[in-house]
Amino acid sequence: MKLRKYLAVLATAAFAVFAAGSCAEPDDEFLHTDSRILSIEVQPAGGGAGIAGVIDETTGEIYFPIPKKDREKYDITCLMVRAEVEYDTFINPSLTGLKDLSDRDNPFTITVTAGDKGSRTYSLWAFYTRR
Repeated sequence: MKLRKYLAVLATAAFAVFAAGSCAEPDDEFLHTDSRILSIEVQPAGGGAGIAGVIDETTGEIYFPIPKKDREKYDITCLMVRAEVEYDTFINPSLTGLKDLSDRDNPFTITVTAGDKGSRTYSLWAFYTRR
């Protein structure tokens, strides 16, 4: 009986030493370096189906081709913009509220900043297609 208690105490002590030694601190916090927009869409001011943006990573241009048949639903001077980015990435200025994306010569510009502080600038604009 004494031998069992002794072995139980010894096993518990060995486990505690092992467990305490294996709780190491992480080396560094992981920060994303990806300052790209993963996906983006516009919706009419009143809500509804979204239209995906076309992202050109080379030029930093994002455009939204609105089909001619949807012209009445989508006023390109008053659109809701929604984007998907990595979890530790931020968009400035914020995409909340309604945005005017009608002027290609003076587009709405955003900066996407990743967790490692790397950033990328995008220009957003929308237009109506001919069909």
